[in-house]
Amino acid sequence: MPSTKTTAQAFDEFDENLKLDPRERARAEVTHREITALLTLKGVIVSAFLQGSFARKTMIAPLRDIDKVVVLHPDLRGLSPDEVMSRIESVLRVAYPKATFDRSRHALQMDFGKESFYFDTVPAWEGTGSDDDVMIANRDSGGWDRSNTRTLIRVVSDRNQATGGAWIHQVRMAKQVGKHLLDGVVPGLHIESWAYIAVAGALPHDEALARILEHGATLIGGRYTEPTGVEVISDRLKPDVVAMAKPVLQSAATRAREARRLADAGDHNEAIGIWHQLCGDCFPEAEIQDASSALGRSFHAGSITSSGTVASSNAGAQRSQPMRSWRLR
Repeated sequence: MPSTKTTAQAFDEFDENLKLDPRERARAEVTHREITALLTLKGVIVSAFLQGSFARKTMIAPLRDIDKVVVLHPDLRGLSPDEVMSRIESVLRVAYPKATFDRSRHALQMDFGKESFYFDTVPAWEGTGSDDDVMIANRDSGGWDRSNTRTLIRVVSDRNQATGGAWIHQVRMAKQVGKHLLDGVVPGLHIESWAYIAVAGALPHDEALARILEHGATLIGGRYTEPTGVEVISDRLKPDVVAMAKPVLQSAATRAREARRLADAGDHNEAIGIWHQLCGDCFPEAEIQDASSALGRSFHAGSITSSGTVASSNAGAQRSQPMRSWRLR
């Protein structure tokens, strides 16, 4: 049936639904500045900056994890990663007595509760090379690992500018598909890496998302780097994750391309129905197709979409056979 909204309008709604709550984002940024000021005042760090998807603006709602790097004060030189984290934790525990703390390989986590956000604070030293890399804590080795996180932020920002500001929105959309279809088992940076390869210029949202899924389906299980081209992050994915994700991505890519054909043919409601199934409830639902509309399209040799509706065009997954009325011989 004809839709009262276009696919582009549905994607605009989808985009809005993925954005972080501006009040939560502002509160997180204020907390980041407070933590930085406190640790600086106590002589633990000299500076700090946000990193990760929050900093790159590719995080989807709800806001939960925030990554920040803290550049340590020279007086802490010689301490191990765990000793440095203990110094940081001792300061933050006093200021935030209700927060809970934990540690990962690289970060000290300070959690404000399940209904709020948490900070993964990564201790680091400035690198000594001509670049602006940092040396981040590694509790497993007891040493410090080189990280080009600042370069990654710049590279992503440059790509976003090259697409007229659309790229970060399209990455969020792809991440939502990964969350909905794969339960988030593929980390977000992998999806950003596929998007960096797939989308280099301005594209409509539906075409960009179709390309990201197509590239993801092809790339996963192979070799690819993160957007800076330095680290081969494909090696991080476990074989069982690849085995589970690849057929799902292949199916999603096929259906996304079908939705693109339907939209181009003017069957927006049918395209919206497919995108809703791929993206979940964050994406608007299609209008319900009544039986008479479906039957009428069948008579006129439309096509059956992968979501089970009948399109007026032949752009669906399965061509509908022309029908004719019964007649007496």
